[in-house]
Parts: sequence; structure tokens; C-alpha cells
Amino acid sequence: MKQVLDILQDSTIASKIGKDKRSRFWGVYKRVAEEHDGEFLERYTTDMDIVLIFSGLFSAVSTGFIVAMESNLNPDPSDTTNALLKQIVQIG
Repeated sequence: MKQVLDILQDSTIASKIGKDKRSRFWGVYKRVAEEHDGEFLERYTTDMDIVLIFSGLFSAVSTGFIVAMESNLNPDPSDTTNALLKQIVQIG
């Protein structure tokens, strides 16, 4: 921790606002953390927008296919008739 404080004191990042080493350290930490968090949120907010757009488009396309195939989901009545006729033939 002492090495980190010494490096920050000698760097150009550290501001000379604080009264002691600890207050200067936390001031620098806060500024660096806010920069990092801002970049992180900006990057992942953009990524989340892309994911939501993709999800919406995927849902719309999937719904279109399901609606088009809905009529094919009903059982074919001739299959039932053929199965019953086959059973009658096997019994007889």
C-alpha cells in the first residue's frame, strides 16, 4: 500500500488537494474509478442495446414462422382413419 501511495504522489495523476496521503489517495481513487465505471457503463449499455434489438428481431421472425406453420400442427385426419383401418384389418 505504501508503494502505491508513493507512486501516486509522484505521478501527474495525483492531485495535491488533500491534507495527507490518505485523502489524496482516495481522491485519486475516486476519479480513476469514476472514469473506469463511466467507460464500462457506456460500453455495456451499447452492447445491451444491440442484444435487445437482436432479441426483438428474433422474436418477430420466430412468431412469423410459428403463425405460418400453425395450420400444419393439427393432426391429419387421414392418418387417424388409416390407423383405424389397419387395426380392423389385423383383427379380421
